[in-house]
Amino acid sequence: MILLWCSSLLLLSNVIAVNFTTCYSENQKIICSCDHHQMICSDHGEKLDFIPKVSNNIKMLIFTNNNLNQVTETTFRNMTRSMTSHLSLAGNDIRYISKHTFREFTSLTFLDLSYNVIPVNVEIAFSNLHFIANGSLILNHMNISETKINELFRYLDTNGIETLSLAYNNLEDIDSCDWRNFQSLKTLNITGNKLKNMTFKCHTKIEILHADSNNLVSFPNFCLDNINVTTYKLTSVPSLRVFSAINNIIEEMPSTALRCTDDLRELFITKNSFHEIDLQTFYKLNTLKMSSIFRYYQSIKPHSHSKLLTASIEHLMLQNLSFGMFPTDLRMFEGLHHLKSLDLSYSNLPFSPIASKIVFKSLSNLTKLTLQFVRWKSMPHNIFHLLPNLKTLDLSNNEITYLSWSRFRYLKYLEEVDFSNNRIFLSGRLSVPSSILSLISLDISNNTYYCSCEVLSFFEELSSNNVTIKYYPEAYSCTSPRSMADKSVADVECMQHLETIVYTIIITVLFGCVFAIMAYKSRYRIRYLIHISRSRHSWKVRKKSPQPLLFDGFVIYSEPDKDWVYDNFLPFLEKQHGYKLCIHDRDFQYGRLIVDNIVENMKNSRKIVLILSESFAESKWCQFEVLLAHERFLEHGPDSLISIKLEEITTFRMTNTLETLIKFATHAVWSNQNKEEFSVRILDCFQVKTDNIYGNNSNTSKHRCSHSHAQKMKVKEDRNKIFSDKFEHMFNEMCSRVDLMSETLCRRMDSLEKTVKSDITFLKNKVDKLETNLTSLQDSIIYSQSTSK
Repeated sequence: MILLWCSSLLLLSNVIAVNFTTCYSENQKIICSCDHHQMICSDHGEKLDFIPKVSNNIKMLIFTNNNLNQVTETTFRNMTRSMTSHLSLAGNDIRYISKHTFREFTSLTFLDLSYNVIPVNVEIAFSNLHFIANGSLILNHMNISETKINELFRYLDTNGIETLSLAYNNLEDIDSCDWRNFQSLKTLNITGNKLKNMTFKCHTKIEILHADSNNLVSFPNFCLDNINVTTYKLTSVPSLRVFSAINNIIEEMPSTALRCTDDLRELFITKNSFHEIDLQTFYKLNTLKMSSIFRYYQSIKPHSHSKLLTASIEHLMLQNLSFGMFPTDLRMFEGLHHLKSLDLSYSNLPFSPIASKIVFKSLSNLTKLTLQFVRWKSMPHNIFHLLPNLKTLDLSNNEITYLSWSRFRYLKYLEEVDFSNNRIFLSGRLSVPSSILSLISLDISNNTYYCSCEVLSFFEELSSNNVTIKYYPEAYSCTSPRSMADKSVADVECMQHLETIVYTIIITVLFGCVFAIMAYKSRYRIRYLIHISRSRHSWKVRKKSPQPLLFDGFVIYSEPDKDWVYDNFLPFLEKQHGYKLCIHDRDFQYGRLIVDNIVENMKNSRKIVLILSESFAESKWCQFEVLLAHERFLEHGPDSLISIKLEEITTFRMTNTLETLIKFATHAVWSNQNKEEFSVRILDCFQVKTDNIYGNNSNTSKHRCSHSHAQKMKVKEDRNKIFSDKFEHMFNEMCSRVDLMSETLCRRMDSLEKTVKSDITFLKNKVDKLETNLTSLQDSIIYSQSTSK
């Protein structure tokens, strides 16, 4: 299977780097993609049963998972076969290949017929199959048995074939003589068959052999039969460099197993069922990966004096290794000065300071150390200074409860650390030492976290220094406090643990927000009261010492009614009858506040005219001016106001103040049918230009729109009472809301205080337990040192 993946990667190595475009399309359902040298037509099933037009520059054709039951010369009539170097026909349900099918493929280096039934007379078709140098023939998943191998390759020209893959077929027994005609063969893949035995009776030049996932019960004998092998020439595999037999059921590994493999440098025999192995066997290897697949088998035990001497091994995996306390067992790695990666997972690794120091003493060139499931409960304190070149450290799936970052100060080149699935308890104020800021990745997922601002700050600081925290935040679930259970560390809200002064600030802000909301809702009334208080004194002065007025009327209108004012109202009063009106678009002083303009011009006007409409009732500025007009109404009576209705106003839009003014002030209704009546009524209300609103009221009886002084006083008292009652009601409602919010905040603070006390008690208990464990650890260290002396 490994070889199959490698072949696929080799085949597609150039595909990834290019941009494909559609070079064939049929009804938008069958699409083929091309670049300048490759064409891919795949996964169309029975919809595609022919090879479409292939341009002359195409060298690689990937035609997989389609439907080619019959393959003949005419199958490839739409392509230039002499240019094709890579041809993949996997998964096409091919059942017949004609004799001359491959005759015109003169540049072929790669052919894949996997996932097809063995075609009829395929050996005849192979007679015209020729590979140039570095050829690869892939025949995986084709139900091939050992009885058909000789027939399959009977007429095949094997010159140029360097890679042969027969993975996932039905081979039960195989002999090196089966491929003795493959003079150029370097890589053989027989992974995933049913092999129980491999026999090497013939000489072969194979360099890489993959026999993974079979049923091998014994390690193959690479020596030629009946010869006492002592020389290089009498081995069946003199060029073998890589042998892989992963996931078999090999139980024995004799000490002479590799005596005929002088050039073997990489051996992969993980997931087997070894009982006992003499490590002296592997002293010549460069890479060794070995473990037991079943945990209940007796673990691998290093024999006495079984150190690997001056072995050249660079990559070593010895899982399920059982160390003894004898010096000969602990010094098994003394000769491995070239070792770069070591995996001792699932092993019974000694943790005592003296024993662990002896084990790792000679591994100064180690760059990767993997110690999963070794049942360590804490980090050793005396081995990391022996491993100055370490880049990757994997201590996942152990029982470590405490991280001592100071242990990393010796590891200047450390890049990756994995402490996932331990019992580490992260809590409190965590400082980030410089020794871990140089890391590229850190994995401490699936441990125990007390979620607080300090822990969150720890992770944020690591991220800000470009340290990748693997599986964060999904694999970092809080275990305490109870309020954060099953939540992520990233969900911590830091405000919940601030000092009392912060609570005070929060409460103050909340009260401020309440008052701000109330003020915003009453902003026009407040603005009205402010301006009334500012102008009250000037009103009294004007009453005592009257001054000539500038305007006969101050007109309040909304923007949509502007055209009516300019087209009908102004020409009638100003041009025809000589009255002077104040219009804000025309008469307001530039550079002054709008509010000041309104107040000042109202003072200088005899009358206030309201142009009533729906848009008037909706306008905020009109509502503000109505409040000021209402004050004028209370001071000088209803004869100071004139209201003109352009249209009826819906009840829900009308404020209480506006409703009062309409009810008590004189009003006129405009329509195209009653213009004359409207004109008479307006002129009657304005009277003559020289009337003085601040003089005595002896002549008011001449005015049709005037009322008695007693009625004016009654209206004034009623409006003052209404305003006072509303203000008192608003104030009482605001006070009740503030009391309710204050009570709620107090309850929340009490609850928070109880939670914090509970968490502090929990932390104290943890600290006490930690101190007890540290004391016990110190006692054990002292006892071990005294015993060793």
